[in-house]
Amino acid sequence: MTVMIDKQSPVRAATLRQRAAAFVELTKPRISTMVLISIAVAAVVASPVFPSLGTAEFWAVIHVAVGMFLVAASGNSVNMYLERYTDFLMPRTASRPLPDRRLSSQDVLYFAAITFVAGVAYLGLLANWQATVCAVVTWILYGFVYTPMKTRTPLNTEVGAVAGAMPVMCGALATNPSLEAFGVGLFTMLLFWQFPHFMAIAWLYRDQYRRGGLKMLTVTEPTGLAAGRKAVITAFLTWAGSLLPVVRLEESFPRWLFVALASSLAVWYVTTSLHFYRQRDESTARRLLRVSICYLPLYMVLLLIFVRFAS
Repeated sequence: MTVMIDKQSPVRAATLRQRAAAFVELTKPRISTMVLISIAVAAVVASPVFPSLGTAEFWAVIHVAVGMFLVAASGNSVNMYLERYTDFLMPRTASRPLPDRRLSSQDVLYFAAITFVAGVAYLGLLANWQATVCAVVTWILYGFVYTPMKTRTPLNTEVGAVAGAMPVMCGALATNPSLEAFGVGLFTMLLFWQFPHFMAIAWLYRDQYRRGGLKMLTVTEPTGLAAGRKAVITAFLTWAGSLLPVVRLEESFPRWLFVALASSLAVWYVTTSLHFYRQRDESTARRLLRVSICYLPLYMVLLLIFVRFAS
């Protein structure tokens, strides 16, 4: 199978626009957009001074977002290159540029190399060394630790969650190199938020993951009890982590209001995770997935509003 994909399946003829679209797809735009939002929010709320338009703090946020986008594009390309055979075996990924023969393996490797060098150079020149080192560590962890682990152990999810939360740390370091407890707290919240999200996806696509040889928790433990239990525990931990930024607010500010609103969002997440744990069917998994996708931007907006008015 692998020989046939690489050697006997030439890249399909495509227009310049089609090839450009395929390269854009390598960056995983939807995931990258969410990552960029998280990076920007982390950079803003970690900054000792709220970044006003045109200030040094404002440009620090822009620079870390641009640089991290390029590094993330490289990491996503490495991921697609290493998973090109398993992607071919699963309907949800079979239309990606490599298994669909819209790009060659060489195209993807060149793109990964160029975006990595460009991203690291950009961060090194226009951000600080702390954010640059953090970006490189994230790239290695995602592309060369997490990705190979997916075919070996269900612990890949834990490693993937760390890699997924690292960009927030990079954003915080860009505006506050001392990395105060607040940056660590935001990292912790995002780390735990990912598990219910991942468990829902792992349940919905467990048959495809099995076919692709990926050792997700729902494949190695097919009843879904372990996945449901992990979703509930980490949803509670997300709740706890979401309250940590209250230390960033001034004592004169109504901290109780932030706690109440953040807790309302977290209860929504916890309740949906509990429903998934109890029923473990397609309906509860899809609902958990939708709630996880809504929860993060809503929480980020809430955090930005409170930090802005508390500064």
